Amino acid sequence: MYQMLALPTATLCVALSFAAPAYAMPMGGTYTGRVDGQNVQPLGSPDHIKIEQTATGVNTGPGTPLDGAKVQWRETVTLKNGQGPVQGTITFTTPTGSTSSAYKGTVTTDALGRVTASGTYRDSGATGEFAGVKGQGTFSVAYSSKTDFTGEWKGEVKLPKQKSSQR
Repeated sequence: MYQMLALPTATLCVALSFAAPAYAMPMGGTYTGRVDGQNVQPLGSPDHIKIEQTATGVNTGPGTPLDGAKVQWRETVTLKNGQGPVQGTITFTTPTGSTSSAYKGTVTTDALGRVTASGTYRDSGATGEFAGVKGQGTFSVAYSSKTDFTGEWKGEVKLPKQKSSQR
């Protein structure tokens, strides 16, 4: 038979300080946006263009740390006959920090002139309470006018490791 050594709980709490593992959890939201500026460059023919644009908007994600975040986009789209690749950076900013993600995808224009885009993103940087956040996922966007759009994003996020408090 063996004997267990009992230590007071307070002694264990003072002696232990450890990093909790980071767990991936699902997260997502919806956003509205408006194009603020655009630079259009013809690429040899009227149906082949490069567009560099910026946009701003607001994210909605009830129960998430990014609910109400200000959103900024900076992107480049290359279209031939209304179709083509898009790549850029999206940044979510709250009063306590920001997170940026690089994204890439495809823009499609249908026969009625409706513009949509979809693709993937991967976190590329964060500040404040979001420092150390890692994530990736998918997005989709639909334009309701030449400047206004709505979209959604969803993916998995790993929060940074947190140290327990020493009491």
